Amino acid sequence: MPATAAHTPLEIRPVRPEEYAETGELVEAAYTAGGILDNDRGYGAHVRNVAGRAPDHPVLVAVRDGRIVGSVTITPFGSPQSELAREGEVEFRYLAVAPDAWGGGVAQALVAAVEGYAAEHGAHRVVLCVIESNEGAQRLYARLGYGRDPERDWIPAPEVVLRFWAKEL
Repeated sequence: MPATAAHTPLEIRPVRPEEYAETGELVEAAYTAGGILDNDRGYGAHVRNVAGRAPDHPVLVAVRDGRIVGSVTITPFGSPQSELAREGEVEFRYLAVAPDAWGGGVAQALVAAVEGYAAEHGAHRVVLCVIESNEGAQRLYARLGYGRDPERDWIPAPEVVLRFWAKEL
């Protein structure tokens, strides 16, 4: 990534219907590059399905120089894709950054947007889970003030351990 790319303005906004396929491809590419889709078990098709989750969840994209470089799906308590959130919490899932934009502040900006959404909607905590092998994401969340709660870790499939993280607002 060119040194100036991180300094180009980044726009965070809701995904548009005509961008669902592109955004889904970005999420799948980021998860693949990060090793998250090793032993896929069908999860690639799931993360790619932005059109299937956008009607019920806010899906945000990060746009830099007219190109979508990141995305996140907000899954508040009680929403169809929420797996972890309890009352008063907002969960986020499918955080992804285009591999050529890693290290450019995209993930941090998307997380900040999720936190803003949560605060605007009266939540007191933001929660998420990270596959245990994704050490880079765990470092990011720790740096952003998220803490671990091992009691809420879970195993959705054999050999898939998800670590729970939360941040009080």
